[in-house]
Amino acid sequence: MARIKEFFSKNPTAWEFAKYTIFSVTGGLLELVVFVILNSVLPKNGIDRPINWFVFVYPTEAGGLGAFIAFIVSSVVGQALKFITNFKKTFKSTNNIFLSAIGFALMAIVIVVGLNLYVGGLLNKELCKVVDNADLAGLIAKTIAQVTGFLLIFPVNKFILMRRKD
Repeated sequence: MARIKEFFSKNPTAWEFAKYTIFSVTGGLLELVVFVILNSVLPKNGIDRPINWFVFVYPTEAGGLGAFIAFIVSSVVGQALKFITNFKKTFKSTNNIFLSAIGFALMAIVIVVGLNLYVGGLLNKELCKVVDNADLAGLIAKTIAQVTGFLLIFPVNKFILMRRKD
């Protein structure tokens, strides 16, 4: 344990990444739980008409509108939790929280729309061709999108949005 503490004291960025990972995984798990609940309830209750709008393609067999809503709502919940915990606990940012929140929201929109909705939708559609369970296909697509976003967001948060002025 002493070696771990020593390592992190000599490598503050590694410690930040460890905390970022813990808070992001927690937020990501909440995001997945919300997604699984909504994705299992909405399409099965008649909210399954196909979506083919702009870059978003969610056919009925992949959950349609219900899956689309599940991706959006779960992403917003997860991103909000990640912003609050990482701003305050991980990076102990001294940036203006309002401006950081706006920047984070813009970045989250890119991540949510680009990765979770567009790429997630494409993955979901393709996975439904090889995975016989639309819920499982959606969960796999959602997880891939989340992990990719996780890796992209850390440097943006650390060096741009959640800087600390020492």
